[in-house]
Amino acid sequence: MVLISLAVCLTTKAGFGVSMVVAPAYSIHLAIQHFLPWYSFGTSEYILQGVLLALMCLIIRKFDWRYMLSFLTAVIYGYMIDLWFLLFGGNAPFSTLTGRIASLAAGVVLCSLAVALFFRTYLPLQVYELFVAQVAKRFSMKPEKFKYIYDFASLGIAMIIAFIVSRRFEDVNFTDCIGIGTIACTVFNAVLINLFGKLLDKCFGYEAALPKLKKVLDYH
Repeated sequence: MVLISLAVCLTTKAGFGVSMVVAPAYSIHLAIQHFLPWYSFGTSEYILQGVLLALMCLIIRKFDWRYMLSFLTAVIYGYMIDLWFLLFGGNAPFSTLTGRIASLAAGVVLCSLAVALFFRTYLPLQVYELFVAQVAKRFSMKPEKFKYIYDFASLGIAMIIAFIVSRRFEDVNFTDCIGIGTIACTVFNAVLINLFGKLLDKCFGYEAALPKLKKVLDYH
């Protein structure tokens, strides 16, 4: 949770566009904050994840009360994003090109590592990861393969939303949301998650610290 929210903050601070997964939420945040100043990036994130959760249930034709725990995870994650931005002094890009490049690289790597770690727990996944896992299971696809499809679909949706927002508000640039960093995330995210997953499985074994809790929560 800490690493994923930090990764989102770092990719945003790089100023090369945000991850394709969070780009729709970020674009909506930049638009709505003109009318509702309290509508933070973190708030936009967990609201959009709530919508995605409802869509997932429609696609897989199933609802499990434990899915709501993933929404709770999303809410905590949203607040952590806002906390990281507070600690970093806002979402304005770093001042030096070297710092921005380093921030983007660190953000992409940390995000992939964090998602790989999350997939190996029995704690509630974020809705983004839950969507990938459950829809892939519904259509008998490997999660890694479906992740590519999901990432590129997210990129397409993000580009449409960012274009509309940038045309509507003069102080919002298309590149604030979509840029070379977004493309880098789309191309390398799923690959790195897969590589980190293999490395983690090679180096570590996994045993439930709380078996009874695992039995209740382990639906993925």
